[in-house]
Amino acid sequence: MADHQLIPRQSNSEGQDALLRPQGDIRKIVELGLHLQKSASKRHIHNVFDDGGYKELLLLELFDLTKGGGRVGNDATDALGREYEIKTVARLNFKGERKKHLSITTEHTLTLDNIDRYRLAHLWIVAVFDQSTPEAIYEIRPKELEPYFSQWEIALQKQIEIDSSRGGGARPHLNNPKIPLKFIARHGVRVWPSDDPAQGMFPGYVQEGLMEAQEFTD
Repeated sequence: MADHQLIPRQSNSEGQDALLRPQGDIRKIVELGLHLQKSASKRHIHNVFDDGGYKELLLLELFDLTKGGGRVGNDATDALGREYEIKTVARLNFKGERKKHLSITTEHTLTLDNIDRYRLAHLWIVAVFDQSTPEAIYEIRPKELEPYFSQWEIALQKQIEIDSSRGGGARPHLNNPKIPLKFIARHGVRVWPSDDPAQGMFPGYVQEGLMEAQEFTD
C-alpha cells in the first residue's frame, strides 16, 4: 500500500518560494499529544488543547466525572446524574508572572438563565493551576455563592426594567462578573491539598498523581 503523505506546497501562485522550512524534530511532542488526546477523547473532550481542555480532562479524570453535553448545561455530571460547574484559574498571567489576587470568571455574557443553571449545580469545582500542575482544588456548594447570584440577579432585573421602559434592546446580560478566590477558599472546602487525615484514604495512584501539587497560599 502506498504511503500517503501531505506534500507541502513549495510556492504560491506567483511562484514565490515558502520562507519557512520545517527542521525541528517534533515526534516526541506529537507522541505525547496523541496519548493525551486519546485519554481526552474517552471523556468526550475532542480538542484537549483548546479552551482549557487539558485542565478539564485532569479534573474529570480525578473525580470520575463525565463532560456535559453542550455549552448551555453545566460542565460535568457524575454517575448519579448530579451536575457540576467547573472553573479553573491560572496562577500565572500572560507574561509568566505569578498573580497575587485571583478571581473566578463566569460568562462573557451572563444572563438570568446562567444564574438559574449555577444554582442547580450539585457542586462547583474550582481549581487553581500553576501552568500544568494543580495548585489547589476547592469544592463549594451553590448556596454559599448566593450573595453573588443575588447581586447579579438584581443588576439584571434593573437592566430589564430600563430596557422595558425604552421599548426593548439587547438581551440583558452582565459582562463576565467575577468571584474572588478568597471567597471560595473561605466558604468552600479545599479538596487538595487537604489537612484532613482522611486524605490518606485516597488510592495510591491518586496520591501519586497529586504529589507534585504545592500547597496554595494567597
